[in-house]
Amino acid sequence: MYSIGIYMDPIEGVDFTKDSTIAIAKSLQGKANIKIIEPDSLTYNSTDIFGNIYDLKIISLKKKKYVLEKNKKINLKNLDCVFFRKDPPINDKYISILQIFRELEYQNTLVINSPESLLMYNEKVLGCQLSEKKIPTIVTCSAKKISSFSKIHGDIVLKPMNMMAGQGVIKLEKLNENKKSISEYINKYKVVMAQKYLSEIKNGDNRIIIYNGVIENNILTRYPPKGDFIANLANGGDFKIKKIERKYLPTLKRIASYLNYHGIFFAGVDMIGEYITEINITSPTGIQQIGNGLSNRIANEILKKVKDYYA
Repeated sequence: MYSIGIYMDPIEGVDFTKDSTIAIAKSLQGKANIKIIEPDSLTYNSTDIFGNIYDLKIISLKKKKYVLEKNKKINLKNLDCVFFRKDPPINDKYISILQIFRELEYQNTLVINSPESLLMYNEKVLGCQLSEKKIPTIVTCSAKKISSFSKIHGDIVLKPMNMMAGQGVIKLEKLNENKKSISEYINKYKVVMAQKYLSEIKNGDNRIIIYNGVIENNILTRYPPKGDFIANLANGGDFKIKKIERKYLPTLKRIASYLNYHGIFFAGVDMIGEYITEINITSPTGIQQIGNGLSNRIANEILKKVKDYYA
């Protein structure tokens, strides 16, 4: 069996009933040897990359029962695959970790998703680049430019570039524009994205999962809590499972091909109406919510990817 190392945030802080990484790991059990790489054990000595690993056995998602055993230090090139699943923020530490895993990738060990691509692409900018229908958008560190953008487009949304789960996202209404608050936002997040507010959010934000070039037919439609505009489950939003609309398939097939070519095995495409707002490539979620055997299908494609990589 293949040995697959998972690099993720500390497992003790994970919600086993919702977490996508844990669901996929459980589906891999019995098909591969699953290892957890201790997050702060990563060491690069200019030649090899080492880390402390534990054998992982998940007994129950519902009861959060699992066993970690046989802690030992290994050369990570002895793993067949590293499944990189650390959550943002993408700060200096995150970038340094990716640079180390990129070196492992250069040594011909399969890393999912490719560290090279994770370093290259910003999730919010990638969504803008690959969306056929473009949301009026600027990325800037100028409060003056955001103020001017707001005057042109009315209500806008401000987003930090390297956060997740709707963290730091605010709506700026033209009638209540506050130049001081814009400056404070810029001072906090340095470089930000401003986009025209999409009223279509009332109909939900669709998360489409793509894995190994496969577009999942079941999608997660998330709705914002009453009185809010952020349709994120971590923000208290609700959700429904729907089928993907066929009219979006040509665009999604193009995106799936692009991602696959660049070593992005696993992604979550977020759409509001016809607009792609973000393509999550660092640590996409929604697998347990979608259910219907999705974690098993992803696990099988990971094994297929490993087999093809070393063929």
